[in-house]
Amino acid sequence: MTDWMARELPCIAGRREYGRGRYMIRIASKGTVATIVEEYKTLLAKGEVVACLLVFNDERFYKGRSDTSAAFRFLAEQMTAISDRSAAALANGASLTKTIKLRCPVTNLLISFDDFECIAFCPQSADKADPLYDPLMFTPYPSVNISSDVYAFSRFVSDSALVALNKPVWEETDTKRIAKLFERCVDRWQRVAAATIRNFEANTDTTLCPVHVTPDNAHWIAAHKDPAFAEQKKEVHRHELPILYATRITERWLRFFTGKKTYEAAGLARDGVRDQTVFN
Repeated sequence: MTDWMARELPCIAGRREYGRGRYMIRIASKGTVATIVEEYKTLLAKGEVVACLLVFNDERFYKGRSDTSAAFRFLAEQMTAISDRSAAALANGASLTKTIKLRCPVTNLLISFDDFECIAFCPQSADKADPLYDPLMFTPYPSVNISSDVYAFSRFVSDSALVALNKPVWEETDTKRIAKLFERCVDRWQRVAAATIRNFEANTDTTLCPVHVTPDNAHWIAAHKDPAFAEQKKEVHRHELPILYATRITERWLRFFTGKKTYEAAGLARDGVRDQTVFN
């Protein structure tokens, strides 16, 4: 699994975090899920990790031994340990979202990140003969990823500030420099996201599973809903790219740094990364 993360993971941001040692990976079972998630929260609070991957080492769901639907139902059952939703609901499109209070890497305020999403992945997703074929949901072993788009972008901005400003964002007093940093970060995050989607597109039979960046570079099209934990049928959805959601987030930060608006944590993720729209 770690070899795949280092060499083959199409997600550029995820590969970046793995390379920086900030991707927590644990072998999991239903009985250990809650403990692993608590460990993840502890390491998040220390700033040591960004994302977490729970790998379920169950031979019944190795490649060729099952189908995507069964693998997703299995993963949903494992994750009921930290969910108030039933396994059936999780396997059929419900979300498994956690709110975690953390020190914001940009403002240094203690806030609630309300978009830590648990998403199911399995090896069967890369099988073109499977009704739920979708290589974007592939991992070599049945796995559940936990991460927050808002927190991941916040860490990216924080890393960029240490290089560009030689200090954390919240220590910079020149708001023009902060605004310029935010502009560059949105552009770079947009390019990372678009390149990731194009990586997936190159590895996908798009006649079976559509995936692409829209011509205006503002959205990307996929055959799954975000942030559903898993699905039992495929529908085409449209998702925002950073040029939209990261711009909203940085504008909110800038209002805080310029004193125009008190920074409020509640709803940060909902304000930053909006619900996705079914694309008919």
